[in-house]
Amino acid sequence: MLIKACSDENPNVRKAAAVALGDLTATSAKSALAKLLKDPQPVVQEAAIYALGKLNATDAVEHLIKMLGVEGDPRKGILQGVSLKGDEGEKAAPSMANPLAGGAGKEKKEINWRVRKAAALVLCKIQPDIAVYPLMQALDIDNENVRIASITGLGNMEAEAAAPKLMELLKAESWEVRKAAASALGKINYAPGVPALLELMRDTRFAVRIEAVIALNHIKSEDSIETLMKELKDDNNPDVRRTIAIALGNMKNEKTVPALAAACKDEAWQVRKAAVTALGNMKSEAVLPPIMEAIGDASDEVRAAAGSVYPRLSAAFSSKTQE
Repeated sequence: MLIKACSDENPNVRKAAAVALGDLTATSAKSALAKLLKDPQPVVQEAAIYALGKLNATDAVEHLIKMLGVEGDPRKGILQGVSLKGDEGEKAAPSMANPLAGGAGKEKKEINWRVRKAAALVLCKIQPDIAVYPLMQALDIDNENVRIASITGLGNMEAEAAAPKLMELLKAESWEVRKAAASALGKINYAPGVPALLELMRDTRFAVRIEAVIALNHIKSEDSIETLMKELKDDNNPDVRRTIAIALGNMKNEKTVPALAAACKDEAWQVRKAAVTALGNMKSEAVLPPIMEAIGDASDEVRAAAGSVYPRLSAAFSSKTQE
C-alpha cells in the first residue's frame, strides 16, 4: 500500500508515504525511499531523506552526497548545508542538473535548500566520519577561534555524539567558548544538558546567560521552568529577562502565568512587552487582567502588544464559555 502511494499523483500523499516508510524496517522501504529521492517535488525529496536517516540507510550515502549540490569534498557541502536558512539558502544553492537524474544536456535546476540541508543533517547522522568526527577532534586544538568554529559547526549539524564534549566546554575559561557550547547544545536539543545549562544562569557574562536561555527554549524541559521564573525576576540584565520571558511564552506552561504577569510591571519596557506577548500564548483566563492593565502602559510598544493580544484572547475565551 505504501509502495503504491509513492507513485500517487498528489505530492502530499507521496510525502506522507515517505514519512510512513521511515517507520518501517523492511528492505523494500529503503528501495522505495531511494526512488523518491528523484521526485520532482522538494517536499517529497526532503521527507524521503529524513526517512532514510531514521532507517540508518548507509547504502544511500553516495546519493545523499550528490544532493549536497557541491563538487569535491563532501565535508564542505555538509558544512554549507547544515547552516542553510530560507531565502539565504535559495541564493546560495548552486545551479546544476538533478544529481540523480543522469543523462547529458539536462536543463539545469537549483537544488532546493531544504533538500540540501536534509541531506547534510542525515549524512551527519549515518556517516559521522565525513564531518562530525573531524570537528570533534578539532575541539581539542588549543586555538579559541578554531574551537568556536568547530562548536558552531557541530551545533548546526545537530551532532548529538559531540554533546558530552560540549558539556565540558560549558566550563571553559573563555566566555565565547561557553556561549558557543550552550548554543550548540540547544540546537542539538540535548535534554541531559538542562542542569548544566541552568548552572550557566549564574555566569558573569550576560551574553552567556542569554545563550543558555535560548538553548533551554529549544529543549523546552519542564525542569527549567522554576529556575527561569526565578531569573525572570532576579537577573540584573534586561536583555536576559526579556529572553527568559520569550522562552517561557514558548513553553506554554500555565504555571508560568504569575511570573509573567509580574514581569508585565518590569522596569524595562522590552521585558514588559515580551511578557505580554508570552502571556498571549497561554490558555488560561488568568492572563487577561495583566494584559488588560498593559493596555494603559507608558510604552507605545507595550500598549501595541497588549492591544493586539487582548482582543484575540478575550474572544477565544468568550467563545469557549458559550460552548
